Amino acid sequence: MKPSTKPIVIIGTGLAGYNLAKELRKIDTNTPLVLVTQDDGHFYSKPQLSTAFFYGKNPKELIITDVNTMQTQLDATIYTHTSVCDIDSKMQKISLDSPSGQHEIEYRDLVLALGASPKPFPLLAQHPRNYRINNRLDFAHFEEQLAHIEHLCIIGSGLVGCEFAHDFVKKVKQISLITIDPQPLHNLVPEQVGKALQRALENSGITFYTNARIESISSSAEKVALTLNSQDNLIADAVLTAIGLAPNCDLAKKAGIQTSEGIVVDSSLKTNQPHIYALGDCAQINGICRQYVAPILQSARALAQTLTTQIPCAVSFPPTPISLKVQTYPVIVMPPSQKGQWQFESDGEGIKALFMDDEGNLKGYALGGKAVEQRQECLKSFMQAQQNVCLTA
Repeated sequence: MKPSTKPIVIIGTGLAGYNLAKELRKIDTNTPLVLVTQDDGHFYSKPQLSTAFFYGKNPKELIITDVNTMQTQLDATIYTHTSVCDIDSKMQKISLDSPSGQHEIEYRDLVLALGASPKPFPLLAQHPRNYRINNRLDFAHFEEQLAHIEHLCIIGSGLVGCEFAHDFVKKVKQISLITIDPQPLHNLVPEQVGKALQRALENSGITFYTNARIESISSSAEKVALTLNSQDNLIADAVLTAIGLAPNCDLAKKAGIQTSEGIVVDSSLKTNQPHIYALGDCAQINGICRQYVAPILQSARALAQTLTTQIPCAVSFPPTPISLKVQTYPVIVMPPSQKGQWQFESDGEGIKALFMDDEGNLKGYALGGKAVEQRQECLKSFMQAQQNVCLTA
């Protein structure tokens, strides 16, 4: 392959990989484009996995665009069910293991959009009744088991754990949510909002075990028995683990690319190896992993500029609210990044919490229940407060 025809190669066809490819094609329709994925390559929205059961969607209905259409729209070559065995950064090529055999591809620039995997719960790591839903195939596998599950234990009370608990409440007879924290969304929202969310989920039929640690596990082929530090004994048909995500870094480490919590990149998403970049859930951008949709979209736009102009374009992340998709008690939060204190307004149906600094400037907010109807007003006030601080700085 001549240097002028070397492609941009993207490893991964999740939200990060496909959105980067779309942004590239908006600017450059000529440079060859190759995407490599271990799965079937159909485009779907991963955040929908934690709400799809509630809305009665099956795995096929999650597909937004099939892989053949994506290949045509992007004018790209997409290798499906293909693993990347090795990255040779000096020769600028990757080694692939595909259904048709092993071969190599040279690249002009390489982008790692490897995503992240659910953190394992050590005591349950190898148990056949332990599930993690991280992609559409996981979703399909769990859906097949649902008819046999009467009692589901969910470990973790972050966004994903709460959304799954809400999602399955109409599908499963009994749901127990186990968390080491004192209330759900402990590290994201103030206690009052977390407690209100917990009450709403409990009213829908979910049992919470807070400040809980799993002391021991015993099992048979069909059941899992969990003993908690409270001496509660739970016998479940299945356990769903939702205790956070760990960036997929193994391929990068093997190639000599710097990693820490994630794949280490600078503000232009460049790694320590020439012509290799990373974005999405696998990337640690200036020391921070940003595993939300908005940063992925912002990263894709910036990296497309860098790759097409060959001039580093720094990605910026304007403040973006985080949403909990739970109908019984929706939550929207703009996490504060400075010192201050929460101020609360509550009317019984919702809570509005404003985070104010010592000078009375709005630095964050959390809305729960009916108060989410004030999200536009709060976002406007927040952005105005940031502008005022910039003007007086």
